[in-house]
Amino acid sequence: MMRKILILLTLALLSQKAVSSIIPEIRIPSDFKKDRFAHYYNGISSNSGNSSCDIISFKNFYPPEYTTLKIKRPPFNTWLCLFAADVIHDGYGPGRALPEKVYFDKKAGVWKKKKYTLSKESTLRSLEFYGIKSLSKLQPVDLYNIQSVNASGYAVIDSNISLQEKQKGVKKSLSFCLIRDEAAFCGSGSMINLVDGKEVDFTPYMLKSLETVEMGLPEK
Repeated sequence: MMRKILILLTLALLSQKAVSSIIPEIRIPSDFKKDRFAHYYNGISSNSGNSSCDIISFKNFYPPEYTTLKIKRPPFNTWLCLFAADVIHDGYGPGRALPEKVYFDKKAGVWKKKKYTLSKESTLRSLEFYGIKSLSKLQPVDLYNIQSVNASGYAVIDSNISLQEKQKGVKKSLSFCLIRDEAAFCGSGSMINLVDGKEVDFTPYMLKSLETVEMGLPEK
């Protein structure tokens, strides 16, 4: 019973509406413009049986190199609606063969990260997964606490790319989960992408986009 009450209090804390913010603060590119965005308003699919994300809205900010493209798609490979309790329980790290974990600190009400020791079996899997010879080649992930229009959660910037993804040209990824009530809007994608043959880093633009996320909207 006590555990259930704690989960409900946690979800209530996460869903409180507050001023949008990114902690720690990010470096905004000099070419960033608040009025240069494509508005995204759509439903998010679920593979967990959870449809309470309903309609998602956000400003899809993009770099100037992206301006010439008619369709401004956010650079996320996948996004879906999950159960908030599962996201809080799983965090980010385990299952990715990383000696680092992102977790929700219920007392502080924020997402934090900590190191942990991989088992011998997990270490071998990590070396194979990333195509490296030593765990020292792995880089710490960058963690941000995101407060959007009516949701909150985390964004992780990860430069540790699996061997399979490296072969596709992926160099850096962003993964996020934003929670409102019992639903979590999550996604991931490559942040360094080719635009007209030039490598462009979408990271700061996508972090600013996450600040504008609004969940649970009705269909127009």
